[in-house]
Amino acid sequence: MKHGAIVFPALIFAFAATMLAIGYLYYQYSWTAFAFPLAAGLAVCALCIAEIIAMFRARGSEAPRAGAPPPISAAGAAWLFALAAFLYALGFVFGAALYLLVCLRGNGCSWRLSAGASAVSLIVTWGLFIKLLGVQLPLHPLWMG
Repeated sequence: MKHGAIVFPALIFAFAATMLAIGYLYYQYSWTAFAFPLAAGLAVCALCIAEIIAMFRARGSEAPRAGAPPPISAAGAAWLFALAAFLYALGFVFGAALYLLVCLRGNGCSWRLSAGASAVSLIVTWGLFIKLLGVQLPLHPLWMG
């Protein structure tokens, strides 16, 4: 283990702890507004501490080196840009769900898994974000104005 490997989780821990302290001490957010960021920040801090402890315990062992990552193919890049086309053409709610269906089917997943993941995406986007939380997501396709 190199000591330099500890720097990244330590910096993440320091950043998260600093942001939590600023939110609590300086901005004095209410508990209703600060509850989720506090829980998420404490979870990040706990994970960073666990990672640092694991690095100190595994001092003598070296992880095997991974091979070079495969180059990004043109098809992989096309899938990334296809999301923008789906969102533009069908809107955020239906575009994301249809993109997920097409992407999973295009990568060889079963119809059951693809349709299930697409339905869950639709339910979470519409039911949780739009109806329950009231997030103003674009419902209509962007080309409709």
